[in-house]
Amino acid sequence: MLALWTAVMTSWLWTQRQDIGPSARYGHALAWDKVTEDVLLFGGKGPVDLHDDTWRWDGATWTQVEDIGPPARAEHAIASDSARSRVVLFGGRSGSGPVADTWEWDGVAWTQVADTGPSARFRHALAYDSARSRVVLFGGEDASGLRGDTWEWDGNDWTQVADTGPGPRGGHAMCFEIPASRTVLFGGSSGSDTWTWNGIEWTEINDVGPEPRQGTGLVFAGITTVLFGGTDPASGVLFGGTWQLDGTDWTERQDIGPAGRQGYAMAYDETRKQVVLFGGSAAPSVIANAADLFSDTWELRPPGASAQIRVTPTFIDHSSAPFGQETTVYVTVEYLTDSTLGAQASVMPGPHGEFSVKSNSCGGPHQTGDTCQIMVSFWPPYYGYTSACRLTIVTPDNNKTYGVDIYINNN
Repeated sequence: MLALWTAVMTSWLWTQRQDIGPSARYGHALAWDKVTEDVLLFGGKGPVDLHDDTWRWDGATWTQVEDIGPPARAEHAIASDSARSRVVLFGGRSGSGPVADTWEWDGVAWTQVADTGPSARFRHALAYDSARSRVVLFGGEDASGLRGDTWEWDGNDWTQVADTGPGPRGGHAMCFEIPASRTVLFGGSSGSDTWTWNGIEWTEINDVGPEPRQGTGLVFAGITTVLFGGTDPASGVLFGGTWQLDGTDWTERQDIGPAGRQGYAMAYDETRKQVVLFGGSAAPSVIANAADLFSDTWELRPPGASAQIRVTPTFIDHSSAPFGQETTVYVTVEYLTDSTLGAQASVMPGPHGEFSVKSNSCGGPHQTGDTCQIMVSFWPPYYGYTSACRLTIVTPDNNKTYGVDIYINNN
């Protein structure tokens, strides 16, 4: 039986983070890079030229990291192979037409790893099946037209694993849902159907939900699957709504955020627990001029996603605490994601000393990038003893606990 889960949702809020970085474009691709723990962008098309640049988003700044690698292209697809710490790229449309090359990014450089496998194509979709350690490819458009075939990449070779299931299409979107161990496919040029792939067969789970759309994005955001935007393949109407897939049911969660667009790229930052969206086009299909293209960066943290902090140091050895005097030590908390409730702190003292949390500036709401400090106070009651305590820091947003061990020698 298919496992279903329910995520607790309150409010959904997109935040524009940046409008400086990669140039305006569409048909590019994003994926999370496990090595650098950043979001990776490659390629795309501007008003005139195709791009072959590689950029990294760290939650605050875009940095161009490489311009040597795959030839310039657009409407390709990439996926993060977390088991091998590689980002896998396949296909796309170059200046001379569709291509069929496979490249991998290792956090530093691109390497071409195959030139055989699926036919040369563009507007296909990739997703990484972490349960079976396979990159799954479906559909796209090649010289013969729209495709409906399914392929898998195991790190060495491509293997065609199905030619039945969803109808031939391009401009669809896929992601892998970890709790249900399934690859999810939505929409594309053929309509608004939702399918899942379990490694053996495709199953249609829903044909009711978001309107028919292509040029959209789909990501599994830690606890739920998120879809945004796209364009109606028949009418060309642009969409700007945000949808959630919970098990088999679609729910529209937000219609405020990025402007309606298609051909953008979206990925989930697994470190900062944010959905990251960049660029795209306000034109339904053919790009008319530069004014149609976006170069903005947006982030969405679905309610219920885990708040993340970094605590430093995690071990303190204070070698000299004067007898009869108060000694204080400090712990720094850095917020890797937004937090509504902040961090709470308490101490569990060991023998030979009185420990307490004297101050904590980490409570209450904090934004990504904020830093704060917790001060622990110690009074030594005796001379010549080593005292110890454990500082416990809890983020109520997700009830996650962090520990800091503190040792103090008093003399």
